[in-house]
Amino acid sequence: MSGVDRTGLSDLVARRGWIVWAPVILLVSVVPVSWVFGFTPHAGWSLSGDIGHVFEFGLFAVLVALARARAVPGSTGLLAGALAGIGYGVAIELIQWPIPYRSADPRDVALDVVGVTCALALLWAVRRRRVAVVDRRAVGP
Repeated sequence: MSGVDRTGLSDLVARRGWIVWAPVILLVSVVPVSWVFGFTPHAGWSLSGDIGHVFEFGLFAVLVALARARAVPGSTGLLAGALAGIGYGVAIELIQWPIPYRSADPRDVALDVVGVTCALALLWAVRRRRVAVVDRRAVGP
């Protein structure tokens, strides 16, 4: 893998992944939708747009949480991930507000919060399960 082993790549993503993902979210949030998808979706409720919000901000929150947990010993990073994910969601909507071809929508912020909450809950559950497995192995059969 061109000089970076799998563990090194995993560590790099855990420490710096959010730095790459944040501009991606910003880009797809401020350019015209037709530039991103090649067409303008119909007005009204859009399931793909909703899933996009949940995924984008959920992943961002997890990447921030992983980075925080690596940077601060003893930290789970969950609070940092939640604050960063929700804060960035609000910031994106405020950035979109004056752009004529975009719209700021409180519903989008709500979807961002759902994504952040679900993703961080999943991260917490995976970590908890991993700790339980390690504890069982330490105790033995």
